[in-house]
Amino acid sequence: MENIRLAALADINELVQLRWDFSNEERTDPAGGFEDFQQICSAFLAKAIEGGDWYIWVAEAEGKIVSHMYLQLIHKVPRPGKSPDPCYGYVTNVYTRPGYRNRGIGGRIHTAMEQWSKDNRIEFLIVWPSSESVRFYARSGFSPCEEAMEKHW
Repeated sequence: MENIRLAALADINELVQLRWDFSNEERTDPAGGFEDFQQICSAFLAKAIEGGDWYIWVAEAEGKIVSHMYLQLIHKVPRPGKSPDPCYGYVTNVYTRPGYRNRGIGGRIHTAMEQWSKDNRIEFLIVWPSSESVRFYARSGFSPCEEAMEKHW
């Protein structure tokens, strides 16, 4: 059974490698050089882990991180009579190493993240799923929403 926990600073090197693998899994030519990416991503992760607006759940198996799920807290403007620090969660960067997929690891990480979110009074969670992951999120209780709008440039 995997150990599911929040990431710590000691996990940064593994998390960088997983992000690299995730980003390049379907590409034939890796995007840029790993050394440059490692520096940028390590700095981001250190700030994220220490900052209090990002939480990263990891699953460990056989002494290594095999899966992760990131949650960014999005703070809302307070309203009279509501929570003093209202926020919702943006779920992103969900990845499981290929050899560990279809074992329920992602679902267990999601359950831990959802329980933490409820315990910490996060209003709701959002995700922009890939077409391949829509069924995973639907099984976890996510549903399409017509309220949001996007603008790309």
